[in-house]
Amino acid sequence: MKFKANLIDEANCLSSWVGKDCCTWKGVGCSNKTGHVVKLDLRNPIPMPFGLLTADNYDPNFGMNKLGGQISPSLLDLNHSHYVDLSMNNIEISNSLGSLKSLRYLDLPGSIFGATIPHHLGNLSRLQYLNLSNNYLSGPIPNTLGRLTSLIVLDLSINNFNDSLLYSLCNLSSLFQIDLSSTTHRGAIPHCLGNLASLSILRLNTNYLQGPIPSEMGNMTQLIELDLFSNKFEGEIPNSMRNLCNLCVLDLSINKFTGKLSTSVGSPFGCIHNSLEDLSLSSNKLSGGLPNHLGEFKNLERLIIGRNSFYGPLPSSLGTLSYLRVLDTGDNQLNGIIPISLGQL
Repeated sequence: MKFKANLIDEANCLSSWVGKDCCTWKGVGCSNKTGHVVKLDLRNPIPMPFGLLTADNYDPNFGMNKLGGQISPSLLDLNHSHYVDLSMNNIEISNSLGSLKSLRYLDLPGSIFGATIPHHLGNLSRLQYLNLSNNYLSGPIPNTLGRLTSLIVLDLSINNFNDSLLYSLCNLSSLFQIDLSSTTHRGAIPHCLGNLASLSILRLNTNYLQGPIPSEMGNMTQLIELDLFSNKFEGEIPNSMRNLCNLCVLDLSINKFTGKLSTSVGSPFGCIHNSLEDLSLSSNKLSGGLPNHLGEFKNLERLIIGRNSFYGPLPSSLGTLSYLRVLDTGDNQLNGIIPISLGQL
């Protein structure tokens, strides 16, 4: 009740918070064995409108159902809580969150606009899931997050950190997913990021990152998605990318990559052709002819290589890509005859 007293609840979302049995209240979960409060789920029940807001897709109830105010220090009394979800609200974050030692799941997207990440979050040694996305948080990201060695999912997307990537992230060896898209990050990718052997999803798109892709990223053999879309990367795509045998999605579009496909991801000597489903290389400075072994990517559904400097004919082997749904080769210097085999797609 102390926690509720610090909140602004215009839509009366917490109307069930009466009586003495808090385990029956909406959003409160208790352990069947101990009776302790272990879960606090006060997510805004109205889905957030995505994309450009218009009269057609904006639900005024979304704003009405936002909880406001502050996170009360009384939250510390719930010291057995392992799950806290306050997403899509408008709440002032508190350092007290960093003292919930049992916390394993913390979900705060679209809730704490314009704040900074408290250093105290680095004390949550059991934390496995951290989502602070869509908050336009200012930077830098505290180095203390590098202490969250149990972390499996880290989502800090759509914020304004305006800093270089943290080397301390390389300590988080349990990570399965990192999403740092649209965070105004600058500089190069740390080479040590290649040490994250468990990482399966890495999204660094829509930033100001630059320099070459470190060859060490070829060590991340569990990767299924690598998204570097819309940055300032340059140089050749490293040969080590051939080692990513589980990669399904590779998006390197809107960068400054150079070189030829025949000496990078298109190489017939790698295992990447067995898994890849989505290959996007558009709007770079890639050149040369399109290699015939593009037809070895048997599971490919999307091939986006427009707005480069490729020349010569379309390889007839493209007609063997039986799963292909999207093919974009526009704005290159291709010539010759369109292969009859494309009619087999």
